[in-house]
Amino acid sequence: MPARLAPDQSRGHLIAVGTLVRGAGQAGIFKRLFAILGQRQRVAIVAAASDEALADELDARLVADGAGAVQRIVLKQRTDGEAQAALATVEHADLTLLCADQPLRLSTLLGGTALARLLRRRNADGAAVAGIGAAAAILSEHMLVGGAHGPSPRMGNITLAPGLGLSNRLLIDQGGAGADRLGRLLGALALNPFVLGIGLDADTAAFIGPDNVLEVVGVGSVTVVDPTDVGHSNAADAGPSEPISITNLRVHVLVHGSRYDLDFRRPL
Repeated sequence: MPARLAPDQSRGHLIAVGTLVRGAGQAGIFKRLFAILGQRQRVAIVAAASDEALADELDARLVADGAGAVQRIVLKQRTDGEAQAALATVEHADLTLLCADQPLRLSTLLGGTALARLLRRRNADGAAVAGIGAAAAILSEHMLVGGAHGPSPRMGNITLAPGLGLSNRLLIDQGGAGADRLGRLLGALALNPFVLGIGLDADTAAFIGPDNVLEVVGVGSVTVVDPTDVGHSNAADAGPSEPISITNLRVHVLVHGSRYDLDFRRPL
């Protein structure tokens, strides 16, 4: 669950970024990020040890696009999430950026640690938190770990695990209109029809502000699947690997500059 807000306090931005295919700077995502947050922001990068190559690219790009100091936290084991140096880095950061090639690898190192609790509190205090690539899924309470490609949802093809819980109203996947992964997002919503599904194209980001308005930035699109009025589903009865029926979903495909109100579940 997200940390509680203090009186008269607004949460910081949540930024879910799709896989960076063209390079960290070519979609204009970080430039927009620092236009919103302000230049010379202090940035903490959190990565598993196996994802340091991605962190290297991000480090240079963040500085080029307007970051001030950039510090890195490399998690090799769960005890690294309890280290005072790591906690101090996030405590003083204006933006914490999570990066991972595989969401479960980072979430198993981070989940339940003092660092995870601090990230929720810092976001409630107004600091921004971003997830890039597979790490975008970690931002939500229900994390979509994997599933088969394809447009049709099927039982047995959806794997869910606990995420960081920075949002309990979203389920995020790297499966927007430009990817052949919509089926697993639909299947996850059949199992969790109270959340909004967010599918991210590559080189595209969803910026979620303190007002709970989502803004799309980048060269692709963000697919928003709203199950508010969901009708019949056979998810409770479908056997392993059988297709899932789910009706009356509302789907929006949003491109750069589009905005969506998460509270009222409508495009602006």
